[in-house]
Amino acid sequence: MRSGLRPATGVRAVWESRWTLWAWCAQPSGRRWLLRGLLAFALIGGLVWVRRAGDFAGYLLVGDLVLAGRDIYLDAPRGVNTWPPFFSLVCVPLALLATPSALVARAVWILLNDVALLLALRIIVRLVYRRDLSLRVESDGVSLAAPEVLVPLLLSYRYVTGNFDHLQINIVIFALALAGLYLQTTGRELVGSLALGAAAALKVMPVVFIPYLAYRRRYRTAALTAAVTAALSLSPILVFGWARFWHYVEAWRSVVSAGFGVGKMNQSVFAMWDRFIGHGMMPLATAAINIQPESGDPRVTAATLASLALVTLLALWIFRGAAALDGWATLSEWSVVFIVSAVFGPVCWKAYLIVLLLPYTLLYAAWRCAEVREHERRVIGRILVASFILGALPAPGLVGKRLAGALEMASAGTMAALVMLGGLLWFRARQAATHPRAAH
Repeated sequence: MRSGLRPATGVRAVWESRWTLWAWCAQPSGRRWLLRGLLAFALIGGLVWVRRAGDFAGYLLVGDLVLAGRDIYLDAPRGVNTWPPFFSLVCVPLALLATPSALVARAVWILLNDVALLLALRIIVRLVYRRDLSLRVESDGVSLAAPEVLVPLLLSYRYVTGNFDHLQINIVIFALALAGLYLQTTGRELVGSLALGAAAALKVMPVVFIPYLAYRRRYRTAALTAAVTAALSLSPILVFGWARFWHYVEAWRSVVSAGFGVGKMNQSVFAMWDRFIGHGMMPLATAAINIQPESGDPRVTAATLASLALVTLLALWIFRGAAALDGWATLSEWSVVFIVSAVFGPVCWKAYLIVLLLPYTLLYAAWRCAEVREHERRVIGRILVASFILGALPAPGLVGKRLAGALEMASAGTMAALVMLGGLLWFRARQAATHPRAAH
């Protein structure tokens, strides 16, 4: 499945001719300039991002509350600390780093996210292309400036930069979960379970992989991951004591049950149905609303659960049978689980969709693969384009602030993820039907 790229024909042949930008990028000199451009973007972006407080201000606040022995939920401003108790322990070293200056802690945080992004890309390239990611132009690996890496990065640009804009932790969570899955497939089950369990303890979303591993009859791996998740989730008892820990658990549950609102920034499936059904908002006819309380309409919960049930049943049916642990079929399954974990919770900020980096890379590789049938490549191309356009259109700099807000109220980001989700389920089914040796 990974051996060759399809020959250029028609418009593609013209586009890839030696007179085009594409051909220039394919040359070593062009890729050197692209690598320099990526480095310059990271440096300039870092100088901009390091001056923003973002969600990182909340991380520092929680860390300071732990160090001061104060209540990490009740003493924090309303709606700031929405993370499980284990997360507060991770905030402590960040707060200590900020002792001389918050800029120092932010700089370290941005650097950590850069490393996590490179780690995620390295794992994805290794799994999709069976080659190593290279930071050099001329090597046996896949260059960071090669289309195999650069195009998926551009397709997921808004989600990647969204994490840096708001100094969020989602790139780290994604890299940890992906590393855990990769390590588990390469025989390092315990270390992989530690990584995946840590991701689930920090943010609940990756816990969805535990039932997935069990469905795949990898019972020991699922049990190890569940045990690590539970142990890390309970570890704050050693710091806070039994009584205070359970007080924090109840406080955290209260914060989560209070909801996150269904304003334009929330791109979860629940928020989409609440805007459409609960509040009766017509797509594209409603201006941007930043703060919109949940309607409380029971039909919204029913629609969300029905949507999740439909996706789950389809996935269980399509995923039936064995699959190679490191094959494209398994990567499409991981991608489905990642998307479900991101959009089917009570909240999905744009930055959560960093998980689309994996399916963008996978489907782009399939689109270029000579062994994939022509009509399948056409479908894959449409999936990539549709998902990208839906995700990119809400950018204010592209369509204007008013239309961008209306598109977010219309759940364009949710639609981008759901288009990709449907495409992945179709792709996984086609893998089993037309390429059984790659799927099984």
